[in-house]
Amino acid sequence: MQQIETRLQKSPRMLGRFTQKKTLPQLSRPLLSSGVVALSKERGVSWRVVQPLQSHLIMSEEGAGDDALARQIAYPLLQIFRGDFARLDELFEVQAQLREESWSVTLTPRSEVLAGFIASIEVSGNKSIESIHLAEANEAITEMQLIGLQPVSETDPEFTAEFSEQ
Repeated sequence: MQQIETRLQKSPRMLGRFTQKKTLPQLSRPLLSSGVVALSKERGVSWRVVQPLQSHLIMSEEGAGDDALARQIAYPLLQIFRGDFARLDELFEVQAQLREESWSVTLTPRSEVLAGFIASIEVSGNKSIESIHLAEANEAITEMQLIGLQPVSETDPEFTAEFSEQ
């Protein structure tokens, strides 16, 4: 785990794009979305869906709005985005694989409460996190691809807009 954390590009603020594919057992086709992701060591994660419908969720140590699943996955996702997999060891069984050009981490919940929401989380990347595969307990699957995640300054206008309350 320490080698993976060392490989990850660390920055207090990062900005990029994402694509997301959510497969629900009751739907014949997956739901596709895309948008902007901003990571802040101080503020948390801003997840702004731009297509097909607009929505905005800010996940922080304090929570993630009214959505029960979002609240359960907010803390693990924050630690994943921060590259702090060691903090997840108390909540998840952590299995890591390190390869020359990539790495992957599989997280399986330790508690029944968390397992009621999350079946597993698989994260992979190289110098940054590139994909997250979230298998929910209700058999829904969310696949996220992070694109062009780059360090930005505290004053970057696109970054600050992601954490504004508008």
